[in-house]
Amino acid sequence: MRKDDPLDGDVYNIDVFQVLLKYEISRSIRYPNPLTLIQIEAKPTALSPEVLKTAPLVFASALNRHLRSSDIPARNGNMFTILLPNSDKHGARTVCERLLSVFRNKFEDKDGNTIAFSLQMGATSHSGGRDLTSSVLLQKASEGLAQSQRKGPNTYVLVE
Repeated sequence: MRKDDPLDGDVYNIDVFQVLLKYEISRSIRYPNPLTLIQIEAKPTALSPEVLKTAPLVFASALNRHLRSSDIPARNGNMFTILLPNSDKHGARTVCERLLSVFRNKFEDKDGNTIAFSLQMGATSHSGGRDLTSSVLLQKASEGLAQSQRKGPNTYVLVE
């Protein structure tokens, strides 16, 4: 795919994600619905550098298979961000636990090479309404990711 393609391995690039985030926040302000934001650092392990280059696309494909069609995933390198419309803190925990379970498995690229991933995730949820902003969601999810990184691989932290 071209670098400027809005979809990269079945996930949005970060620029398109920002537009969709703004739309979902304005919708959640007008019609108060919960929103969850999850930031994921996916660290791949493979036997060769060539296989490591395919890891983000393998991860994105597996990620998409385990999200709802209404969820909005984006990728920037090995960093992934997921916006979950109409999901509260219970939904955030459920998705984080599911992803940790899914990515305990090894994956294969299109040539049959094995790739393993370790995840660190930060998540936050907001009930919607007038005090919801993208900066609050992004800051709290980043804070959760930083705490997860301090805890170690295959962890998540939900910041409320």
